[in-house]
Amino acid sequence: MAIFDIFKKKGTLAGEVALRGLPLHKMYSVTVTFFPVASASSPPPFDGDPPADKWTDAASVKEAEEPDDKPLRFSFQRTTGHYYLGVGVIAFLERDGKMFAQVERFFPMTRPCEIQAGVEQQVQLTAAWPDIPFDELHTYGTVHPTKP
Repeated sequence: MAIFDIFKKKGTLAGEVALRGLPLHKMYSVTVTFFPVASASSPPPFDGDPPADKWTDAASVKEAEEPDDKPLRFSFQRTTGHYYLGVGVIAFLERDGKMFAQVERFFPMTRPCEIQAGVEQQVQLTAAWPDIPFDELHTYGTVHPTKP
């Protein structure tokens, strides 16, 4: 958000993420990302499959350290307008004594929601975890902890 956003009219978007099929994990985090569009008739940006570098306006629903039984409810203020929403999930999986992070992004909306000034818009976002065997997941690299 820019510094001048404090002068723009805002509304509230509240709702819940319904996450289905999450594999056995050590912990996980969930974010909601906002994709602004021009109007209620705007098609999904990037044909509903935004590249990773476009998932920038994200807000946390659940941090990895929070308990797994935390309800995935949220309430965020944003500038009025029309938005598609994406759900990002990082599941930390332990296999053979090693920790892995499986990152999945979901784009569950077929039409944008409208955030209006002084109004709380309710949404439910459903995300179904893909049924991909662990051994078939793509690997992007390894991160090793370093001492400060």
